[in-house]
Order: sequence, then structure tokens, then C-alpha cells
Amino acid sequence: MMAFRSFFVAVFFLLFLTGAASAKEKMTDSMNGYTMAQFGEFEKTWHLVTSRFRRDTGEMRLTYANDIAWKALQEGSSDYPDGAVFAKIGMKTEDDPDFTSSAVPSGARRYQFMVRDRKKHADTMGWGYAIFTPDGKATFSPEDQEIESHACSACHEMVPHRGYVFSQPMTLAAGRQAQPPKTSAPQGLMFFETVDVAALPDAVRREVPAGVKQLRRLHGPFEKKVFTGTMGEIRPALIKEALRTRSPAALVGDGTAFFALAYVSPDKPDCDAHGKKGISVVSMFTVGHAANKTPAIEKNTHCEPLAP
Repeated sequence: MMAFRSFFVAVFFLLFLTGAASAKEKMTDSMNGYTMAQFGEFEKTWHLVTSRFRRDTGEMRLTYANDIAWKALQEGSSDYPDGAVFAKIGMKTEDDPDFTSSAVPSGARRYQFMVRDRKKHADTMGWGYAIFTPDGKATFSPEDQEIESHACSACHEMVPHRGYVFSQPMTLAAGRQAQPPKTSAPQGLMFFETVDVAALPDAVRREVPAGVKQLRRLHGPFEKKVFTGTMGEIRPALIKEALRTRSPAALVGDGTAFFALAYVSPDKPDCDAHGKKGISVVSMFTVGHAANKTPAIEKNTHCEPLAP
């Protein structure tokens, strides 16, 4: 009996190691046929387009364009020719110990690329997507890359009037006044609708505060193809709508268990936002693999300062 048990444990351990090795082998250097290496030291030779700071994640993002993409931007064109490439560096930020009111970059989290090739990427609006870790590995396994590429494309479908590109050149020249970002998005592309909570999936209903019968549901192209990034990035829009209407606001993925939800805390709505009067907001979104039937939920409560 003891010999059999030892044999069973040995076999199980061998299978575990084989599975771990197999998972490691699935890591690849390419996504959609692109590698980090082929873009070289783009941050030294390409044009800096703009920077963005994600307040919810504390992430600084720098966007670059190669000469072809830059030319289209300078001409104000949304019709990017094949060969146009955008690159983005997502960086962690940390407080500067000698300048505590500021945050500084503290290392790259990921590198993202958008490559224009109408024929090759016809099913994602002519743009190919590739995302890499700092060591040059694709962040998704080969079998997941198609799903995640469509999720990226669905998000970028919010800006067809910009050629499916979010980034716009920032003003740096001396003597020119900085202009706030403008939009001319087609009406109805992204909108909120009041819906009955009872009509929503069980996973969403369980998280809605007790007694709430209706909420504001966000609609847009991204509903059909969602992933964790979509949920996290759409959360600020949901918070804004929840504060505006004092009704919960949600994005629910079509045919998936993925969703994001925000609402004013029903228990203790008033709070102190760094010495200013604020309102307590609960927000959450699902995290995990796009095909996961029961993804985990990331939830937090924070104090949103009220407008003066």
C-alpha cells in the first residue's frame, strides 16, 4: 500500500511539473506576428505624442508615433496609412521622498503597440495589437491573443472619428496655450440607459445595493468584447454617472460574466476628501481571463470630492 501511495505521489508530482513546464512554454515573444525587438529603441527615435495619468491605477503612460503615424497626426488626418505604428509605455509611479507632493515614474509595467495593416488586421478595424511585459514576453498566450485583440479593438471603436486612435498630440511649443482635449464622437456611440436590475445577470444583481430597482447601464461597442482592462478603464465613467444621477451605473459584457459597477455608498455617503467635503463611492470590476465563467471581483471604496 505504501509503495502504491509513493508511486501515486511521484506520478502526481511529475504531472504537476509537466503542466508547469507546459504553461511556461506557452509564453511567447510574439503577439499577432509582432515582437518587442522589431521596434528597437522606439522611445529614442520616435515622436512623443502625449502622456496620460491614470488616477485610478497611479499609472503614467507615454505614447509615441513612428514617422508615418506622426505625419498623419500633424496633418490632422484620421485615415492612417499602412505602416503607421503607435507605441505606449505604461509605467508605475511612486511618491518622490524629497518632493512628496509629486509622483515619479518607477519602472515600466508593459509595452503596447498598435500597427496599421488594413489587410492583415481587417477584422480589428485595420489595427493590430501587441502587448508585452518589460522583458519582451507577450502578455497573452497564443490561444488567448485573438480574444484579447478583439477586446482591444472594441474599446478603440469608441473613437472611429479619430481613426480608432485615442492619443492626440499635446501642445509643447512655447507661446502656444494648451488646449483641453476635444471630441466629435458620433452621437449615440456610447450612452447610458435606465434598466431594471431584475433583468441583469445574477452576478451583477448580487452586488447592487439592497432595495435598488433600477440602474444606469452603459452601452457601446465594447460590450461585445470585454476583458479586465476594459472594465478597469471604464470605471471612472461609471463613477461620474453614479454621482450625477445618484443611481448605480454599470457596464455588463454581452454573454460573459464580466461587469463593472459603481454606486454611492448607501451606508455612509458623506466623507472627508483631504479636508474637503466628499461623497463615498463604491466601485468594482471583474478580473481574470476573458473566457472565465466566474471571474474574481476587485472592489474598493473611496471618497470622491464634491464639486464646489
